Amino acid sequence: MRIARLLALALGLLAGPATAQPEFFFGTGESPTFREEAVDKRFLRTRLFQALNQGTADAACAQVLGAYLTLLGEVGTQFHKRDENFMLDPALVQALSTQLVTDRFPGNSFFVAMVRRVLIDKQLRTDWLQTAESLVPFYPAIDMARMRFLADGVKPVDSFLLTLPVLRERYAEEVSRVNSVAVSTAEALFRDNYLDHDVAFSGMELVDVKLEKPKKKKLKKGEEPEPERMVARLVWVEPEPPATATYEFQFGKPRKRERVDIVAILQDKQYVDLNKLLKGNRVLVRGRFWEYKKGLSSVELRDALLFQERDWARVGALVEPMALATCPLAVNDLSGIAPVQPGAFNSRPR
Repeated sequence: MRIARLLALALGLLAGPATAQPEFFFGTGESPTFREEAVDKRFLRTRLFQALNQGTADAACAQVLGAYLTLLGEVGTQFHKRDENFMLDPALVQALSTQLVTDRFPGNSFFVAMVRRVLIDKQLRTDWLQTAESLVPFYPAIDMARMRFLADGVKPVDSFLLTLPVLRERYAEEVSRVNSVAVSTAEALFRDNYLDHDVAFSGMELVDVKLEKPKKKKLKKGEEPEPERMVARLVWVEPEPPATATYEFQFGKPRKRERVDIVAILQDKQYVDLNKLLKGNRVLVRGRFWEYKKGLSSVELRDALLFQERDWARVGALVEPMALATCPLAVNDLSGIAPVQPGAFNSRPR
């Protein structure tokens, strides 16, 4: 998993699905197997790895560790079975490449090594979880719900490529716009191809969370009614078009933005405290794509998990420049090759 591929995924994947087939999203083979390689063994001997295990008392290094654990939590909820790639928010890709990379410290390579360690171990190490807990008072950006989710084991979705906007695009392409010859089978084929897959939808707005009774139905002899279940109701609203430098004259009523209602039947165990979620919060929902209404106006997910989301484009620096410069962990002991090596002849400390 190279950082260049990570950047391409974060910024360019939505250009592909216009002509994609289901295999593009879910692959055609088995899930990837992660085996320890030379770089993974070298990572175990680095100062950063030791600090992740043991914590740090250095204020500058606390920022560096906090930034890495924050990034790890963000990617951990959207690992997928399709291939070895992973997804990181574009704003965080930018922060990683500009705030955690210097001439002497290839911070992106260290982050990829951290992700690989989690995927090889199939869970977040207990020591890393404890380090994250100890850093939260000093680095509150760490999302402990995501950390605890990873500590319980890596649970990949079928594909992080199948976002809700992309799903709507596929429905328009494969169902709504087909010609008369294909219309009789289009809906059934779409259901066969996309239902019953584990998905993760980001950018959802929370409408409410409450206990709901299942719809009444005629029970068979000996059958008991279904118990109440915790249900999250969410909504996705089509984003506003980007502002342009020129004026566009619109006549009549403005075009109504599309929306999709999401009904998420929640798992009993949630990593987020549901009592602290507020209406209008932006959340990520993971679950089994179970049902939808014709036209994809409404979607139902089963066995769902909720995670709070931040708008990272509005968040400032993950780590201060001087913190990275003065942290003794921020040296290239992963590969041993860098334009500037600490302690080299004729070199001054930075």
